[in-house]
Amino acid sequence: MPTLKQYRDSLQQLQSVWDNLSLLGQLSGTGTDMNETRQDFSQVTNNVLDSLAEETLNKTVTAITVKAQVAVDIVIRNLFERTADIGFLSTDDNVSGFLIKYAENTLDDNDYLALKLRFEEYVKKYSVYFNIVLLDLNGNVLVQLDDENPISVIHDPLVNQAIDTEDAYVEVFRKTDLLPNQDVGLVYAYRVTTDNSKKALGVLCLCFRFKNEMEGVFSDLITRDEWALGFLLDEKGIVISSSDHYQIPLGAKLETAVDKDWILTRFAGREYIAVTRETKGYQGYMGPGWMGHAMIPLDHAFDHDVSGNVDNIDKDLLTKVMRSPLLFSQTLLEIPKQASMIQSKLNQSVWNGNIWQKRISSGLTHQANFSKMLLWEISNTGFKTQNVIENTVSDLYQTVVSVMLDSSSFFASLAVDIMDRNLYERANDCRWWALTATFQKLLPKTNLTTQEQERIAGVLRYINGLYTVYANLVVFDRYGKIIAVSNSDYKDCVGTIIDAEWVARTRSLKTSQDYVVSKFEPTPLYKDEPTYIYGAAIRSEDGQFIVGGIGIVFDSTPQFAAMLEDSLPRDANGDPIDGSFTLYVDGELKVISSTLPKFKVGSQFNLQPHLCKLETNQAAFDIAIYEGKYYAVGARASSGYREFKGPDDEYQNPVTALIFIPLGNAAEIDAIIQSEYSFQHNQFKPTTTNNSSATAEEYATFYVGSQWLGIPATQVVEAIQSTKIKSLPETSSILAGVIQHQGAVIPIINLALTLGDTSNDTLDGQLIVVIQRTEDSSKFGILVNALGEIPAIEPEKIESIATIFSSANTTAEGITKVDLENGKHNLLIILSAESMWTKINAVHQEYLDNSKLKVAA
Repeated sequence: MPTLKQYRDSLQQLQSVWDNLSLLGQLSGTGTDMNETRQDFSQVTNNVLDSLAEETLNKTVTAITVKAQVAVDIVIRNLFERTADIGFLSTDDNVSGFLIKYAENTLDDNDYLALKLRFEEYVKKYSVYFNIVLLDLNGNVLVQLDDENPISVIHDPLVNQAIDTEDAYVEVFRKTDLLPNQDVGLVYAYRVTTDNSKKALGVLCLCFRFKNEMEGVFSDLITRDEWALGFLLDEKGIVISSSDHYQIPLGAKLETAVDKDWILTRFAGREYIAVTRETKGYQGYMGPGWMGHAMIPLDHAFDHDVSGNVDNIDKDLLTKVMRSPLLFSQTLLEIPKQASMIQSKLNQSVWNGNIWQKRISSGLTHQANFSKMLLWEISNTGFKTQNVIENTVSDLYQTVVSVMLDSSSFFASLAVDIMDRNLYERANDCRWWALTATFQKLLPKTNLTTQEQERIAGVLRYINGLYTVYANLVVFDRYGKIIAVSNSDYKDCVGTIIDAEWVARTRSLKTSQDYVVSKFEPTPLYKDEPTYIYGAAIRSEDGQFIVGGIGIVFDSTPQFAAMLEDSLPRDANGDPIDGSFTLYVDGELKVISSTLPKFKVGSQFNLQPHLCKLETNQAAFDIAIYEGKYYAVGARASSGYREFKGPDDEYQNPVTALIFIPLGNAAEIDAIIQSEYSFQHNQFKPTTTNNSSATAEEYATFYVGSQWLGIPATQVVEAIQSTKIKSLPETSSILAGVIQHQGAVIPIINLALTLGDTSNDTLDGQLIVVIQRTEDSSKFGILVNALGEIPAIEPEKIESIATIFSSANTTAEGITKVDLENGKHNLLIILSAESMWTKINAVHQEYLDNSKLKVAA
């Protein structure tokens, strides 16, 4: 972990400095004990380095976990569609008619050519297949699309399985003599029957382009600059698909981590972090038992620095979400505060050390200067340590936020990929079903009988039973009149004219490869709710004339909702992250679907609209605030799948997927940030007297609120942390109360109130500067927020307050300009101990007078 090593090295160097300073402090007698400070800093640094290591590991594990999960789930979704394909194509009239003639021995060359052309048409639509093979009951090859496949008869068990199975399909992934030139093949097979009989006539096989499909999956999941590797494993943990055959070849057996978050594993002499995920399945289909697996070489697992992801994010928003208790534990959020408090205690110790040196080093200028320089070095080292801790924590915060932003973009990409792949199938379905022989034979008739209409409706119902993603299927004639529907809920639509622009476009399509898609708008074919309808022209049997069309009504409400639900980021238990939501938005900023009911379908989307104007396939992310909460927002513009919405497809419909992942409650974060303002990170340099005049006097300085104040160092006893201050009833609020100090009771002034700062009302936990007017006079204390430098100032450089405010009732007696190395403050107000004591006496007298009046009453 390079970043972790960098910070650890810096802190170890500082630890060596601490050791040297501690020894010098003991030898010089500065009066400053650093042991507690060193231990406190050491504990904090250990905590922050442990947290950074944990989050750095989590970043890597999270990244490869989603890759493993998506790799298997996206494929299972695809294969689910294949199980429906084989069921429908095996009932195709052209296929069954061919086999009937084969049994009757009446086939001629035209029959073979016609069926092969039929298979070509199918693969033009469903390009996920590379071959279709029709077998007789003995495994003899009758027709196949691929002329290069050297088979005439097969003896594979899948033939008998397809004939005898009680399931709706047979799915095999193994070596098969159906594909002798391939080591393994993914084949879907089923028996072919007639309408009136369940008796098998033959077996139809669809050969899936598995290698091609996985190349596309891995290219989307893993970019060229990533070290991650993606795999599909079978149930035995053997690699059946690899994103990098050179590192992990096909057939290798890998150690899996099904029951663990991640494992450290070794392969071919190299160590990897690995995760394994089983599929979540799709609509009950769990696939062939495959698992998603992802690995990353240990020596490159933490190379990728994601902190640059936030460079273009609004700095104010970023600062706020980096303080979110939703993203970080309270312990982690408290680390900068702890470092600040340790530094504050160290400053107090150094400050007191300087006051003490002033007393014991009278006349020993050289010794005093050495002690002051040593004290400054101690304070400076503490400041450096605090700075490294804060930078480490900041890096940690940025890592977590960057991962969230990166994840939002990834899941948006997943959502749009799922949508494009799904709608690709819809474009295929409408074109293929338009070629159904029953439709082509009956629609040219002028007046269809009730039986003929019912025959068309029966085909539609059968299709709809296999392909449940549709709410309704309709066939209409050349005039747009509905002939039949698949869903009886829409039987009243039969005989009506579809008055929609997509119908007119359907009637003008030129080839069997062409299709149309309606706008996403309400339609009576979907209970007046908005959806997409995919349409294709039905042609006469000779292909010369358009005789009608088919419209397939996508069941958009549940289907899009399921896609978005599957795209939500999830926690370790597989549950969607609480508060996250996702949407599909079209090019007109209309909501197509949303997992958050407040974004209604069809409504205008105005939250982060710039993310909906991305170029094709472009991804982006940002931070947004919505209803008082901060969100990481990921977006991805659709780019289609295979030829669907590709550069050669006339259909182009820009849709953006957006994922919102909660980053925290705005009010809660603001409260945390506000509470941290009281911890001023101050570093001061005690001034030596080498370059000062003999008349210069040292002033002990401190902060009350934002004001920089000072008093002669000779009048200061020490700075202490306030213990429980005992308040006095019926006294002015300027007098905070009294405390015990060195055996005496001393009053404490809340100086902020005399300066007009009413916000400084917290008394406990603050610093108290104890002041003694003269060597033998009474002491009192001042509540302060932080300590400052101890500069030496010549008397002539102090401007008397009296010359500025002639009748001012103030505790200040002068003001001076001080040049400091840090440049943060240069105007110092000199306080008068006598004026403050006068105020204390006045308050005390008021307290006595009130007491006498009470007694008299």
